[in-house]
Amino acid sequence: MDIGRALTYFSDDDRWVEKTAIGTGLILISTLLLAALIGILGYFILFGYLVRLIQNVRDDAHPVLPEWDQWGDDLVRGVKLAGVYLVWALPIILVSVPLFIIGVVVSDNMPGGDDNIGALFGICALCLQFLFGIAYAVFQPGFTVAYARNENMSDGLQVSEIWDWTRDNIGNVVIVAILTVIASLIIMTVGSIVGLILCIIGTVVTVPLSQLIVYYFQGHLYGQLARIAGEGATSGSFGAVPAASAEDSTWVEADLATDPAPPAEVVPPEIFEPQEEPEPPVEPEPPVEPELPVEPESPAGSEGSEGSEADEPPEEPKSQ
Repeated sequence: MDIGRALTYFSDDDRWVEKTAIGTGLILISTLLLAALIGILGYFILFGYLVRLIQNVRDDAHPVLPEWDQWGDDLVRGVKLAGVYLVWALPIILVSVPLFIIGVVVSDNMPGGDDNIGALFGICALCLQFLFGIAYAVFQPGFTVAYARNENMSDGLQVSEIWDWTRDNIGNVVIVAILTVIASLIIMTVGSIVGLILCIIGTVVTVPLSQLIVYYFQGHLYGQLARIAGEGATSGSFGAVPAASAEDSTWVEADLATDPAPPAEVVPPEIFEPQEEPEPPVEPEPPVEPELPVEPESPAGSEGSEGSEADEPPEEPKSQ
């Protein structure tokens, strides 16, 4: 896990200031309109944007920060991701909220105004909420990465597959969960202090900006988890592909028995008849040139000497 990269990667984008300003403005407007329930739409858009951010980190795309050009699609992505988050948070809601309500009711109806029993229910509710919150933080990377694979809610609700995936990557998952909590506390605290230094008015900008940076950090870590685990849009299923079991082979055999294949046509075997190989053609022999007759050699010195003597002129008599 590259923690330092998760804190600084967005500054490598040439348009990171513009993109960050748009995200900060979206969070600011959504927070101001949250009381009217309209602002929740802005957070859905932000969740959809973060899904694309996780996908970019997972696929090693550049630039990492997506463009703010898919408002409608990001809204749909964010609504579906929020639905996945809500389903996984149901144990916390269904256990802690009733205990808290029972504690309030009991403390109001007890004679003498004894609030000990009501406080006991409240403490139990807080303890269970704390335990479920830890489990939620551990499993959140798993169902977020699972949803981001194909953007299907059903992928983010596969409890057994997400359990196995979290167990297989428990070391990195715990590191990401702890780092997300620590980074949220540090970044939000620094943003609040800087806003107070800027005469309180600065908190209007620094607090939403700090919240967006936390989302940047969390989205990059989730993308790294998806890349390490080998997740992608082209993978067949979330996590490792399970091996075929004996039960699966039994089902396959049963299907073949109920729906037998048509009999294959019987093809008679071919009879092999050996064939005589043709003899290679005989190449014609080249024509033999006739030998020229050789003249017999004359004995050495016979003809030559006679010829030389015949050719010499007669000697003239010497005068006395």
